[in-house]
Amino acid sequence: ATDPAVAGAQAQVRAAEQRVYQARAGFGPQVALTGSITETRYREAPAFDLRPFRAKQAALQVNQPLWRATLFPALDAAQAQLLQAEAALAQAQAESAQRLVEAAFEVLKSRDTLAFVSAQQVAAGEQLAAARRAFQVGTVPVTDVREAEAKADGVAAQVLSAEAELGLRQQVLAELSGLAAPDWLGRGLDGTRLPPVQPAGILEWLADAASHSPQVAQARLVLDAAEAEIKRAWLGHSPTAELTYQYTLSTDTGTATSFFPRRGDSSAVGLNVNIPLFASGATQSKVREAIALRDKALADVDAARRNVSLAVRQSFSAALAATAQARGLEAAVRSQELSLRANRRGYEVGMKVNADVLDAQSKLFEARRDLSRARYDAWSAYTKLKAQAGKLDAADLSELDALMVAQPVVDMAPVRRRGATP
Repeated sequence: ATDPAVAGAQAQVRAAEQRVYQARAGFGPQVALTGSITETRYREAPAFDLRPFRAKQAALQVNQPLWRATLFPALDAAQAQLLQAEAALAQAQAESAQRLVEAAFEVLKSRDTLAFVSAQQVAAGEQLAAARRAFQVGTVPVTDVREAEAKADGVAAQVLSAEAELGLRQQVLAELSGLAAPDWLGRGLDGTRLPPVQPAGILEWLADAASHSPQVAQARLVLDAAEAEIKRAWLGHSPTAELTYQYTLSTDTGTATSFFPRRGDSSAVGLNVNIPLFASGATQSKVREAIALRDKALADVDAARRNVSLAVRQSFSAALAATAQARGLEAAVRSQELSLRANRRGYEVGMKVNADVLDAQSKLFEARRDLSRARYDAWSAYTKLKAQAGKLDAADLSELDALMVAQPVVDMAPVRRRGATP
């Protein structure tokens, strides 16, 4: 509702609708009412006595075209331009929805990055505390403490950067939607569903794009309008005929040759026929110009098909790759969860040190972050793919919104040995 590109496309549709109305109005009658009042001051030799008189006239004229061949291609061109404007509106709406989805997912990816570096900060803090305790009892050198402090400071800087990035992404989303940024930080994609993209389905997507892509449709409609303009230019050679009617009412107080006032009316019906014979080559030049524009429109159709085909292939490959990566990262997350449980168990019984547990915890959070990012990338590429194929609508956005569920609370509690005092 607030996207300027969509608002501009809607205004273009309204303008195209009026052009169609204007083209249809050319078939109807034209009515004009004119009036005039004339004051005359007349002097005649040899006396040059002043003799003023006044004349009034009102005329009603009606013109009805009987045959004007250029009106038909003009109407065809206007209708093609209206369909082109509607296709441009559909493309603007799809691109607006695509931008909204990408901006929302960028917010959530920034949220996940902040959660990851926050987990890293907790782990770095635990490592620093462990290094300091070990240094106090003399089991590690001071260089270990300095390394732990450097790592903690570096992670703290990453946290500040991630917080700033998240704020920026929220502001971008608010600018796109025209509203305050919604509180989506507690939601995330349902991990049980991924885009239904199959490697063998690329031909079906290409066929859908060739038939329903707004970009290709616009190029085709421009070609239709150019064909109509060729007919319109060529029909500049054809004759025209129109029926006319005129009714005139006039009064005057005299003329230069009469002292007597007059009052009267007249009516006339006529048939006007115009046969173009020669226009110094202008008509032929307009035909050649229209043919050249038609050739350009034909090349634009071919270019639009190639661009859409390439874009569909790229989006399809991106969605397919992100989906495969998400499935692979699901296995990686499960492996990291098992590794973390094993390290925690080993730490509780004294077989693992705290650094091993913290490192396993960091790897788990990193795998979870990469998994959520792959899911967002997969659905974002799938949304872009549907938009390029001309198949994205409000139902797809509703379905995507239904996949946004509450995120589980992540366990950040440190692990302690059995019998250890907090």
